[in-house]
Formats: sequence, structure tokens, C-alpha cells
Amino acid sequence: MIRPVFDSVTEITFEEAQDVLNYFKDKGVEYIDLAKNDAAKEKVEEVLSENPDAGVLHYDHGNETSWIGADEKAVVDQKNVGLLAGRQCYANNCSSAKKLGVDAWKLNATYWGYKNVFVFTTDSLEEFKEFVNNGIKRRVDGFSWKECLIKTKELANKLIDQLIAAGKGLAASCLAWDRDILVCYNAEPPTSDCLFRRVAIRVFGHGVGWKMTRTFPFSIALFCLGFGIALGKLTHLFWEIGGLEEVFSLQGDYVGYGLMFVGFLLAYYQIWSLLKRKRGS
Repeated sequence: MIRPVFDSVTEITFEEAQDVLNYFKDKGVEYIDLAKNDAAKEKVEEVLSENPDAGVLHYDHGNETSWIGADEKAVVDQKNVGLLAGRQCYANNCSSAKKLGVDAWKLNATYWGYKNVFVFTTDSLEEFKEFVNNGIKRRVDGFSWKECLIKTKELANKLIDQLIAAGKGLAASCLAWDRDILVCYNAEPPTSDCLFRRVAIRVFGHGVGWKMTRTFPFSIALFCLGFGIALGKLTHLFWEIGGLEEVFSLQGDYVGYGLMFVGFLLAYYQIWSLLKRKRGS
């Protein structure tokens, strides 16, 4: 558990984290508590390195690319995201599922978090605490991450109705927003706003589609352009020699070009298959 304290918001998340640790204690779950000043980058990296199979929880500020620590600096970010590889990650912070969570998921981590800014009201802290802690508590109870996500969103709906009935419309609206930005990668795969990424995911699946960079379509385009130019030049040469009859007759050059094209497709198929097996999708 990583839970620094340095402002009024982190005082709240600190107490939310304590509720989780109390639940761990009641259920006999072992944990390491990096609280307050212990939640610094050096200490976090040391503990995670020494416990490669441990899950990790972060209760504090965050952003799209990092978790914030005791010195108000990143303790986990895209530079050391490898520390999260293969772990179960529970991030009670703002926005980190947007990019950091995707990077962790690519490294076979399960990532529970929020893909935008988490909002709350101070007149309903108990309801927000119940919501943010429900996922990890249900996981301790033995439910799958997918079930935990479903149950937590169902709980959010229930709490929203209670808040509306109590005349706390703003709190209900905030909780509805938080429910909608909550994700759990592995219970559900990440989504993307990038057109190329969406096409790659649709064609190759999430495991391969998320690993591809813009270099892939660029390389395909270059190959097709070069192949087309070379083949066009060849057919023009045949046209000059014997017209259409020469162009459409069986030529050894065509066989060679065909073999090169098939070899190209087989090479990319091997790369795709390897990525797919590695991701396990």
C-alpha cells in the first residue's frame, strides 16, 4: 500500500486506504504499508523490487502518466512502469488508467483505476470511500476482477440513488462520473481515441493492436509503394518488348515478385503470432 499525506485530499485518501488495510487485517491478508514519508520513490522501488509477486495499491494524487508520492513527485511513471509488470494494481488516483495503466497492462498487469480526473464532495465522504474500496474488498473475498468491476458499478448505482434521495445531487453527479471513468484492464481491455489504434485492434485483436506503433502502417505503405513501382516498371518493360501478350504471359520475374510478396506476408504473420502469444490474447 502506497499512501502519502501532504494536503487535504491525501488526508482523505490516507483514511480510505486505512479502511482497506483494516479489511486486509480482518481477512488475514499480509501487506506492507508505505505510509506518509515512506511513500517516496526510492522506498517504493526498493519494496516493489524485493516483492515481485506482490500486488500494489496507490491511494493519492495521480495523473495520466504517474502516481505521486510523499515528496509530491512521481513514485511510479512511464520510466519505471516495469515495476508493475505482471502485478495486480489498484490505483485510487486521478487519470492514471489513461496512459500509465495501459502501459502496465501491456506488461501483463491487471490495472484498476480511473481514466480521467476523480471528483468527490466532502459532504459524502463515506459513500465515496465505500465506492473506491469496494473493488479491492471484493477481490479479497475471492471474486474475479471482472466480477469486482461489475459489483462496484452496481454499488455506485445504489449509492447514487441514495444520494439523490438525501438531496445530495452534486455528490450523486460526481459519483456517476467516477463510475463511468472506472476501468479494470483485464476485466475489460483498454480503448483508444486513435483511429489507427482502433483499426489495429479491430484487425489484429487487443493483444497485438496495442503493441503496434505508427511504424507498422508506415512500413506496409513503403513496401506496397516500392513493390508497385518496381512491378509497374517491369510490366512497362514487357509492354515495350511484346505488348499485352508479353505483359500477360507467364514470366519468371512475376514468380520472383510473387515469392517476395508471400515471404513478406509470412514474415509479418510470424511477428503477429509472436506478439499474440506473448500477450496471451
